Amino acid sequence: MDDNDVCPLCCEELDISDRQFFPCKCGYQVCMWCWHRIKESESGLCPACRTPYGDDPHEFSAVDMEDVVKANKEKAAAEKREKERLRQQQAAASGGCIVIGGGAGVAGVHIGGGA
Repeated sequence: MDDNDVCPLCCEELDISDRQFFPCKCGYQVCMWCWHRIKESESGLCPACRTPYGDDPHEFSAVDMEDVVKANKEKAAAEKREKERLRQQQAAASGGCIVIGGGAGVAGVHIGGGA
């Protein structure tokens, strides 16, 4: 994830619909939640150029459901790869020693009772 995938106001990850949402003609991108909050509870002005927000965003493309499903699958796969990478990194840092159920063992060595 790079800086363009995060709302500059709330620092939350932009979802697929937020990434296609540009509420001001200056191109400053915020998530829909922040845009709504600014319009309803704040000044109603774009944080970047101070132009008043209108009722309709400057640019917004509806999101196809297939794109949402694809993006969710890609995100889940990336999270799974990152989790596995961290697990392998931790195992390597511990010299092959892994913690299993509160006990310590060495990878490749069977610990436990009975066959």
